[in-house]
Amino acid sequence: MLEDILYKSSQILLAVVCFVLNHILAFIYGQRGKCVPAIRNPLLLKSATKLAQEIREGKLKSEEVAQAYIDRILEVESYINATVDRCFQDSLRQAREVDALVASGKYTNDQLAEEKPLLGVPFSVKVLFHVKGLPYRGASKFFESKIATEDACAVALMRKAGAILIATTNSAEMGIFTETVNKAHGRTCNPYDTSRTSGGSSGGESALVSAGGSLIGLGNDLAGSVRIPAHLTGIFGHKPTAGLVSNKGSAPVFPNETLQPMHLELYKYLIPGPLCRYAEDLLTVMKVLSSESKLKVDLNRQVDFKKLKVRYLTNIRSPFVAPVEEEIVVAVKSVATFFERKCNTVAKEVKMSSLFDINRCTFSVLMRFINHFRNELNISVNFEFLKSLCGKSKMVLPTLLVLFFSANRLVYREDRIAYYAGMIKGLKKEFDDILDEDTVLLMPTVPYLAPYHYGTLPFMFSCCYTLIMNILGLPSTQCPIGFSKQNLPYGIQIVTRKGNDALTIACAVELEKAFGGWKPPGEL
Repeated sequence: MLEDILYKSSQILLAVVCFVLNHILAFIYGQRGKCVPAIRNPLLLKSATKLAQEIREGKLKSEEVAQAYIDRILEVESYINATVDRCFQDSLRQAREVDALVASGKYTNDQLAEEKPLLGVPFSVKVLFHVKGLPYRGASKFFESKIATEDACAVALMRKAGAILIATTNSAEMGIFTETVNKAHGRTCNPYDTSRTSGGSSGGESALVSAGGSLIGLGNDLAGSVRIPAHLTGIFGHKPTAGLVSNKGSAPVFPNETLQPMHLELYKYLIPGPLCRYAEDLLTVMKVLSSESKLKVDLNRQVDFKKLKVRYLTNIRSPFVAPVEEEIVVAVKSVATFFERKCNTVAKEVKMSSLFDINRCTFSVLMRFINHFRNELNISVNFEFLKSLCGKSKMVLPTLLVLFFSANRLVYREDRIAYYAGMIKGLKKEFDDILDEDTVLLMPTVPYLAPYHYGTLPFMFSCCYTLIMNILGLPSTQCPIGFSKQNLPYGIQIVTRKGNDALTIACAVELEKAFGGWKPPGEL
């Protein structure tokens, strides 16, 4: 009874706040925003896997591919503001070196495919990763820029595989919100509608990849920072099994700093992962990113869809979690029906009443890191709020709100950490009982479509759909499924047990065939 009252009252309050804020923002932004220009160069419509193959075989020049992506970035950047540092000249030089290597005949095609599976393919990386020779400031004016002396491990692995860095991309300030805006690099916009957000914190990556300005994006995911922006911009994003991809050289550590115990604890949940337009590239990139991992995961596993078992969840009933948009509910059920027909199985709906207190449970982990970070900053959040009213704060409003709520007893209480740790242990068992080697769980990535800029503020607690997978360490793949009446993309996430990344990616490949996957902005 008390739970019902709490839930219904929170939903009423949330609905009122969303209604008022949405109408204010609609008035501010007026008509629909701009959409990036349609893609004209056919090179931009090939997957990384296919491009790498054609470059190895001498059918395509890497320099031609790099130039096509440089031209596209210059074409769309004024619309979306996604890039931070552009490595155009260096990328062209590296592309010419690739072409010379292929022409030399020093290696066979098979050798290049084995040793450099992404040879000559452009990629971009979230600015919260260290890139040798480039400045790093945590996407915030609060910090002075430092020059990275070496690549983050994930960046180094991409280069080792032959990929060519073309740009770094914008992030939410300090990587701690689901919208990409900061005082250092500005706001990134959604390529389908520039009045809307591209999500966060990897919103620069998702916007650039979706707009056709990059082929592979490298982000990192703590509470959905790869999957949420991928959902809002209509592309694929994968959050790997915990521990499968190295965090070395990524946020929150600055160049030349020593890892602290709290950083090592955070790295249990903060996971680097790929964003891309084509599902087959998820597997190609994941093999690269996990190639030196101590955790052994069989990404070459051949999935037998005749054995697939499907479970689906359409809604998390928890206070201040937004109701799921009808299009997303339909998408989850449509995907379940698709797999029923394909695999001759019966999809079963899952209702998990244990998730009622999921926000305070997961935030008991997340906010511990935020509070530690806040103490390291040694700032008065209330004073920064006052400064922001006068335009004098170095931080943007979303960052300040997260820092404010991190110490709020309604969200985080140290005396309840042990209780929620027990709850997490119970949830691990519950998910273990649902999932096995042949079972997937279909569910919303987040319950909303791309809001207007700052329209994400009421949805702060709706990231529980993605955050729970980080806490439990489960692999999760965001898949684009369709478009709303406003031509805004949406997707769902596919979850399975630890170490079973190959299964969710294989399902993503099938869904791309069935539902069409990414669709170029400007052509809807």
